[in-house]
Amino acid sequence: MSISHIIFDCDGVLVDSEPLSMRADVEILAQHGIKMSEAEAHRRFVGKTFRAMLDELSKERGVALSDDLIAQKNARMVELYRSELTLVRGVRDALEDIRNMGLTMSIASNSPKERVKLALQLTGLLPHFKNAVYAIEDVPQGKPAPDLFLLAAKNAGAKADNCLVVEDSVTGVTAAVDAGCWTLGFTGTHQDEVRHGEKLKDIGAEAVFSKMLDLPALVETFVR
Repeated sequence: MSISHIIFDCDGVLVDSEPLSMRADVEILAQHGIKMSEAEAHRRFVGKTFRAMLDELSKERGVALSDDLIAQKNARMVELYRSELTLVRGVRDALEDIRNMGLTMSIASNSPKERVKLALQLTGLLPHFKNAVYAIEDVPQGKPAPDLFLLAAKNAGAKADNCLVVEDSVTGVTAAVDAGCWTLGFTGTHQDEVRHGEKLKDIGAEAVFSKMLDLPALVETFVR
């Protein structure tokens, strides 16, 4: 194998935003008569778009959930990002080490681009990725479709099988594997790391890891 480019998911991989997202989901859904715990929201919908979540719940509960809720979710997430967003531990050093290997990097996220860029700006990570940030509005279909990873690979001037993806969700790993990319599963932001890691390996992750500081050594095994 010859890896020349690494594609990162953002939420749950670079920034520890999933708990904030689940909190916002639960708050907004409760305002519209749908009660759900944050644990259930995480178990069922992590990695999926908010629109996909609304569509599934609309069919399940027999209620209409409009696009207005998406604007509410984005506004609430901006508030939470500005007050509570944190980096995944070890990310900054891991990115520096990978950059020193001569590899280029990009982001492929199911979140809105404005929100992804805000997260990168607030945490100081944006210089690592420059303009190579791809989000849900850039493709016909978000994850679990492979579109985002294929776009990131194409714009990096790389074939999919020359790209290594770092993902934390079943949705994301499914998309990366279907795109033909090598894929690593990150479990460090999930409560049951062992069980979640088994799920990611079952759907095609080459390896799983729970500490971001371990990532550079894993990457080296793909560039030798």
